[in-house]
Amino acid sequence: MNEFPDVLGMELHDAAALLESEGLAFIIAETKPPRKELDSGEFRVIRIKLPDRGESLLKEQQNIILTVCRI
Repeated sequence: MNEFPDVLGMELHDAAALLESEGLAFIIAETKPPRKELDSGEFRVIRIKLPDRGESLLKEQQNIILTVCRI
């Protein structure tokens, strides 16, 4: 893997499948609007936090954070 897969804006299930196929582990953080909670809609990736430079993307470390919200 030369570059991190571009999963920004993807539906969560598609993004998860792509990252898992690359052998990458990740943590999912859900965010919600402050005033109105959405009960329907698909989760989409709205932010990606990658590890600091020099840190590994090893599967065991789970140092990739995907922030998702319902859209």
